[in-house]
Amino acid sequence: MPRLIDVSSLQSLPPAVNLRAGDLLLVRATGGAVIAGRAAVETLGAFSAAALAPDGNVLAAMGGPDAVLFLARAPGQARIEVVRGDPWQGPRQTTAIDITVEA
Repeated sequence: MPRLIDVSSLQSLPPAVNLRAGDLLLVRATGGAVIAGRAAVETLGAFSAAALAPDGNVLAAMGGPDAVLFLARAPGQARIEVVRGDPWQGPRQTTAIDITVEA
């Protein structure tokens, strides 16, 4: 069964991660991209958190994205880059992470 791996914004990012094909990696960050190994890992995009209200409406705060979602597609190696910090003007931290996707 595929897993959803949630990496908190307070958690330090490891230099390498082992995933299984089908896993989703949710990194609390303002941006990110696959810089090598696109056959193994796909960036699904940067998202802003929202909540479902009791009346069925979606409530979302104003501001930039706060999560990036990566999908482990197929066995192989990939390298992703994750950006944390203010996407417009504040200090940013970019971290590269090596990903190994197993069958």
